[in-house]
Amino acid sequence: MRILIVPLLLMLVPLGAAAAEHTPDAAVAALWRALSNEPGASADVATLDRLFHADAVVFGGSYRDGAPVVQRKAATEFLAPYGKVSRKGFHECEIARVVQAYDRFAAVYSVVESRTRREAPEPDFVGVNSIQLYQAGTQWKILSLYYHAEKPGLPIAPAGARSGACID
Repeated sequence: MRILIVPLLLMLVPLGAAAAEHTPDAAVAALWRALSNEPGASADVATLDRLFHADAVVFGGSYRDGAPVVQRKAATEFLAPYGKVSRKGFHECEIARVVQAYDRFAAVYSVVESRTRREAPEPDFVGVNSIQLYQAGTQWKILSLYYHAEKPGLPIAPAGARSGACID
């Protein structure tokens, strides 16, 4: 009996290792899970590499000394720090998502709370994200990501979203 179970398990391992996100929703959910990590660990770099198109870009918007600032990086440059082991945890909790898709293109509006400790009652910061995806074969790939940190005094108030109530 054991002899039959081992080959069966070995056949199933590649299926999990080569998981692909077959919908825009699944790709975005995988993004937030892959970026998250416990203290002493790193993000799931294999999943992030699979999710981002080779030419993907990441834009980030924030405020510095009251003035708006936008930065642009190649996705590989943006993701590089996520591959390092972190002393602190980093947990992304998506509380709202709107997907619009046409043919092989999708645009996703996503509101995410970020916490150092998963169980923290309040997020360290909140951001709104615009994610553009393209379906390459059966895999949805991120072409671009624009994130914008919440501005003090101008909260992101998505209808129906509840702080700490992650949707995936």
